[in-house]
Amino acid sequence: MRRVYLDNAATTPLDQKVIQAMVEWDKKNYGNPSSTHYFGQMAKVKIEEARGSLAQIIGCSAG
Repeated sequence: MRRVYLDNAATTPLDQKVIQAMVEWDKKNYGNPSSTHYFGQMAKVKIEEARGSLAQIIGCSAG
């Protein structure tokens, strides 16, 4: 029997390039972006950079 995933509104499979980028980042960086310490703030910066890049790609506000 072949199974087909149809719940893409909830989540979608990740592209292998995305997985690799996440793994490389997570090997060295593990701060909670809600924390005020250095590691958390570096994670927050990276999230905001990614949010801005994605917003630019799809033509919307990062907010």
